[in-house]
Amino acid sequence: MKDVVARLQRWLEQRCPHKLEQLAPGLMDEAIEVHERQLGVTFPEGMRALYRWRNGAKPGQFAVSIIGRYDLSPLAQIAERQQMLNELLDHGSFQTKNWWRKTWLPVFDKGTGDLLCWDPRGSFDGSPGQVLEFWHTDHDRTVLAPSFDGFLTAYVDSLDAGLWTYDAEQGLEDHDRFKPFLAARFPGYPFRAIDFDGKRGRAPAPTPALVEADPGRPVKAYSASMRYEVGDRVAHPTFGTGVVQTLEQTKVDILFESGRRTLVHARSGGEKLEKPGRIDHSKPGRSKL
Repeated sequence: MKDVVARLQRWLEQRCPHKLEQLAPGLMDEAIEVHERQLGVTFPEGMRALYRWRNGAKPGQFAVSIIGRYDLSPLAQIAERQQMLNELLDHGSFQTKNWWRKTWLPVFDKGTGDLLCWDPRGSFDGSPGQVLEFWHTDHDRTVLAPSFDGFLTAYVDSLDAGLWTYDAEQGLEDHDRFKPFLAARFPGYPFRAIDFDGKRGRAPAPTPALVEADPGRPVKAYSASMRYEVGDRVAHPTFGTGVVQTLEQTKVDILFESGRRTLVHARSGGEKLEKPGRIDHSKPGRSKL
């Protein structure tokens, strides 16, 4: 995830470098671990990489939005905000049962009370580690992505894809293109866990069984000319190590931690693919990266 954060830095440097000047220096691993113990969690690698890079806005700086219109909250502020919301929950201050959950961590803050939260438990029958929206005046809660690392990678990919523009008055603006981008990256997401009336929604339908990596095969470096088979472990210089899920004559679908990617393989001039591979859906399993 270090490379993802480096790409975020490059994008900010090129389009709004003043935001970097408003951010506090990053933290050492020892300091991050203190906060993990305080909160009783282990942060995903993407969150650790963010806080090694920057620890939110400098004191006195406001509206330093780097994740859309959201600020990165200083780590100490996450615990303070969580405690405040937990106390409000205990005192019956919220309108509905699912307004707030004590395990949610408010990592990104819009400055108005609206938050993006990391949900390590996977509320609403969702995935442990998912990212969801919290609105301080509205009931609805939308789960954006099944993991923090996947959400962060998709966001930086969307920056590089040109979905976002920066304006000195409007800030970062996606023109309503980021959520469709997430939907293409993570089938079934975003999904509304709580609707506008405060009623429970539905988690996305189960996806087809994931193909497990075959530990008897060596990890293959990705190359467009290489031929792959279902179950192969593939090391990509940008996306990390993933497992081949499906393949066609010249395309291969690989599940990385940041989501599925369809890449070229067996390209003309390289090793040819003789027969398309198929998944045996009678043998369900989880991907082991």
